[in-house]
This record gives sequence, C-alpha cells and structure tokens, in this order.
Amino acid sequence: MLNIARSGNQSWICYPIMPLLIHKRPDGTEKSLEFSSKPLIVGRLPESEISVRDAFISRVHCGVSYINNQFTLKDLGSTNGTYRNGARVFECSLSTGDKIQVGNTTLVFEIDSKSGNAILRQVPQMVAPPLTVAGSSPPRPDLKQVTAPVNPPGMKPAAVPPGIKPK
Repeated sequence: MLNIARSGNQSWICYPIMPLLIHKRPDGTEKSLEFSSKPLIVGRLPESEISVRDAFISRVHCGVSYINNQFTLKDLGSTNGTYRNGARVFECSLSTGDKIQVGNTTLVFEIDSKSGNAILRQVPQMVAPPLTVAGSSPPRPDLKQVTAPVNPPGMKPAAVPPGIKPK
C-alpha cells in the first residue's frame, strides 16, 4: 500500500502505509496494533501486545511481524511450541485462513482485502467435561470417601502401633 502526497508545488511523494494488526478477542472486544521494526508479541504476560490467558503458553511465546510486504510468524523460544495449520514452525509467512496454535489457544489469521490490515481472531477455548470410567458416575461432593488398607493375600496384617485401638 502506498500513501501519495504532494509536497507544495514541487513533486509527489510516495511512502508506504503500514497495515495494522487487529486482535479480535473471544469476548467480542478488539485491539488495533501498529507494526514497527519489532514483532508484536503473543504471550501470557498482560504487557504482551497480544495477551492470551492460557497457562500452556509462554510469557513471551511468539511474534507477528510485517516485513517486505509479508506477514510473518516467529516462535520466540516458547516451551510448548508454535504451530501453523497443525505443523510446528519456528518462522514462517502467514496467509489468510492460517490457524495458529499456541498452548490450548487457536488464533485464526486473516487479511482484510479492502484495508490490507491483518486480523488475528482468537477462537474461544472448549473445555471438556471430566472423564469417567464407563458405567461409573462422577464423584459426588456430598459423599465422604473412606479408604482402608488392603493386605494382599499371603501378607500378615500391619502391626498396630501401641496406644491405638483398632476399629
């Protein structure tokens, strides 16, 4: 994209316009960010440009940049890795429709065809119900669980310490 301006009566000046990155959060709010020479940080820290509340992502997880008219994604030494469309990446270019996975969070990358701005749409996380053994019911908080020691066959019962009466 170019912004064209006229300087007095002299000549026309052309200079590039940097696109924005718009982070669309699951709660419906948006945050517009300007690209610069440094990448926009995706991380767990509230100070990150793209702050994501997910215990499985690093404080500084990955970065999104705009260099040479191309959007790029770079892993910044994260513990659990950065994935694009299911494949682990360390640095790659981004295209419309790419799904970026960081921890348990999915970000869908899009480019607005009219403005040229990048959009990172954060997909709401799905929480699975607790697993239960087939035929059993989940634990009930109103019932008290009692455990008793079990002696394997052929083993003598454990000695009762002095001063304690067995029940």
